[in-house]
Amino acid sequence: MTYAASLLLITGIYLAVLASPGPNFFILSQMALDGRHREARYAVYGLTTGSIFWVLVSMAGLATLLSQHPWLASALRYIGAAYLMWYGARLLWSAFSPSVAREVNAQAFDRGGKPLTAYRTGLLTGMTNPKGAAFWTSAFAAVFPAAAPFWFYALTVLLVAALSLGWHLGITLIFGTPTLRGFYLRIERGVNGVAGGVLVTLGLQRLLSR
Repeated sequence: MTYAASLLLITGIYLAVLASPGPNFFILSQMALDGRHREARYAVYGLTTGSIFWVLVSMAGLATLLSQHPWLASALRYIGAAYLMWYGARLLWSAFSPSVAREVNAQAFDRGGKPLTAYRTGLLTGMTNPKGAAFWTSAFAAVFPAAAPFWFYALTVLLVAALSLGWHLGITLIFGTPTLRGFYLRIERGVNGVAGGVLVTLGLQRLLSR
């Protein structure tokens, strides 16, 4: 697989994960609905920092382990493929199941209006989100090429930062109005279905590739 294809694959998987609503979505949308746009922006910066942290940790481990233990690369590929199919299947199941009412933990929001508090909220959410942690330590590791040059590492970090920043800032803008947020929630099951199908397909592709 070429480096360009690897970047496209990383982009596709990461966007599919971002597209499925989770803690990040509900924290940012709630802040936007409350008119706390400045706090929402700082929360986005925190979430992006969390994504950068995970990608750096993942790449640091890969740089050493995969170069010394080729069998580990194969194991990670299988683990990552299994995770993609498992998570994709969950999204597909949610697409065909009745919507479940969601509640956001009130402790996740600080109404003091402090940018540092909002940044910390985003950072902790990004670093402790089980979905994100599982993605970076399994699926990402499975698709990241072994023995990649330094420029590929740097470009991947910039790519992840740009995708995270752009997506989460987009949420704060789009869901700043109740009407648009309500529209997205109405099509959420469709989004989950598409994202789930993409993840299952990618998982099968990784499982069958050599």
